[in-house]
Amino acid sequence: MRATASCPGSCGELIQGWYGDSQKLVSYGIDRFSRVTIQAGHSFESTHSKSKEALKRTFDHFNLRNEDSKNFELSIVSDLPLAKGMASSTADIAATCRAAAAYLGKTISTNEIIDICLAIERTDSILFPTLTFFEQKNGTVRKESGWAPHFYVIVLEPEETLTTEGFHTIETDRLFYQQREQFSKIYHRYQTAVSERSIKRLGEVAIQSALLNQKILPKPYFSELLKLQKQYDWLGVNVAHSGSVVGIMIESVKEVDQVLNVIQRSKLSSYYSKVSVHQSCYRGVQLIEVRRNDEKVDDRSSIQRFRQNDDYAWFNEAFTKSRISNSAL
Repeated sequence: MRATASCPGSCGELIQGWYGDSQKLVSYGIDRFSRVTIQAGHSFESTHSKSKEALKRTFDHFNLRNEDSKNFELSIVSDLPLAKGMASSTADIAATCRAAAAYLGKTISTNEIIDICLAIERTDSILFPTLTFFEQKNGTVRKESGWAPHFYVIVLEPEETLTTEGFHTIETDRLFYQQREQFSKIYHRYQTAVSERSIKRLGEVAIQSALLNQKILPKPYFSELLKLQKQYDWLGVNVAHSGSVVGIMIESVKEVDQVLNVIQRSKLSSYYSKVSVHQSCYRGVQLIEVRRNDEKVDDRSSIQRFRQNDDYAWFNEAFTKSRISNSAL
């Protein structure tokens, strides 16, 4: 028996900041995925990973012996780079939970998966079917908007990495707290964008949150990027508030070639070494397959990870067209 599940990553967040008594965010998924397969195999007791922890916690959730969770082979095939602010860990953990539950013949809800994710680390709101205002540390606020706006995003990815754990410190919490009044205004503008179903206002709100984040985790060449956004009237710019990627939001696929050409000719291309074109995606964590597997388990390592990043090279026209034409919302 083997079970495979997938979960989309994100391109940072639309907004993130201190509201009420803690940090909260709104992220959106993109059509770039982590896929986790679980099948009977060798123990991986000596291997440490968040997915290993997710597997154990899924067993605990169903009141099964934790010891049994060691007798599985778990493989991860991911399009998501590590430590860039693209929700790679959340996607890995969530897909592991879904695949493990399916392997066991159990049903697990999205909120139950989110609870397991939160027990392991801070989590994004990519698992929800619509934009969701989310308390990322404890999940105490999960305000779904009922709106899943479609847009395209040009993801600018530098070589720089930054883990979520490494970013969130007492000092960064203090800086977010100091911005609470400014972020409160941004959040209310986000609510207006949602109530009006205005993608234009959503792009504006993303820019405002990104600008606020420049005082905490500045993105190189951000001022130049904003000038280009205004000059060409792109929908918006959003950032990974605790990572390194930046997203250029656009409404139409017809704008893609223009954006890529403009960015490639600008100074941004010297820092953002990879670019990829995606669509917003709200499918959340999904089961891909459950099937019997009579093949003999080989001697591969019990946890495997393949990061498929080589495809995301600068200005690969064929790749760009393929992503747009083959992406499913």
